[in-house]
Amino acid sequence: MLNEEKIRLMTKAASFEAGEGKKALSMNKFFQGDYISIQLIWAWLSYTVAFCLCVALWVFYKMEYLMTNINKLDLAAMGKGLALLYLGLLGVFLVINYVVYHKRYQENRRKLAAYHHILKQLSHIYQMESRGGSSESTAGGEKHHDDLTGV
Repeated sequence: MLNEEKIRLMTKAASFEAGEGKKALSMNKFFQGDYISIQLIWAWLSYTVAFCLCVALWVFYKMEYLMTNINKLDLAAMGKGLALLYLGLLGVFLVINYVVYHKRYQENRRKLAAYHHILKQLSHIYQMESRGGSSESTAGGEKHHDDLTGV
């Protein structure tokens, strides 16, 4: 005879693993600090490339002006201004990325806790079946609800 509760839990676990759980399970390989650090390093690299491309585009756009006034320009002041702009925007960009990736990590931890709860329920059902007991009810005679769907 088929155990409907076991089938329902196994289906939810499989759909989690195939869908949104792929990212959550791969993220679970890292500690929170390591995950956020890796993401901030990638954000820093992508920001640096984007900033350099924007500066290059600006230089190409102003090429005629820069070439005619190269002797009159204060290149040291321009360099300091660009460095301050780079560092200021980088700080804002990294703070925003830190908040986003911290939140993502916490949300995935909650999803994994719900997935772990499903696996515990399945383990309990298997233990009851191996003992020859009834797997219709869980410990205490009450049914658990799933944290992923609230059912």
